[in-house]
Amino acid sequence: MAGWGTGSFENEAARDWLAQLGSLGIDDLRQILARAVDQAGYLEAPDSSVVVAAAEVVAALKGAPTPAAPREIVDWTRKAKDGPIPDLTDLAIRAVRRVRTNSELKDLWLEAEGLNEWSAALRDLEKRLVA
Repeated sequence: MAGWGTGSFENEAARDWLAQLGSLGIDDLRQILARAVDQAGYLEAPDSSVVVAAAEVVAALKGAPTPAAPREIVDWTRKAKDGPIPDLTDLAIRAVRRVRTNSELKDLWLEAEGLNEWSAALRDLEKRLVA
C-alpha cells in the first residue's frame, strides 16, 4: 500500500481525508470522533486512520501539532476561529484510545510486527492531546 507507515498521515485514508479538510468544520471533526467512540463493534482500518488524522487536527488546535504536521492542518488551524474546545479534546483522546486498543488498524500493525512503533506514535498523540 502506498504511503504505509506508522505515522498519522502515512496511509492513503488519512491522506485522502486531508484533501477534504479545507471544507470541514469543527462539527465535522466532532462527528468523526464521536462516531468512533460510540460505534459498537470493530473499527475498520480506513475509518481508524481518519480518526487519528482528525485527532491530529485537534492536537494542532491545542497548539501541540505533530512536528511534521501537513500543510493542510497548518492552514486549517490558522483559519479555525473556535480554537481548542474541551469536549472535542476529550472525544479525540477517547477515539485515539479506541483505535489503539480495538481496531482493525491495531490488528494489522500486530500482524506486520509494527505494533510497538505504531502504539508509541498514538501514545505520543494522546500526550499532545492531554497537554
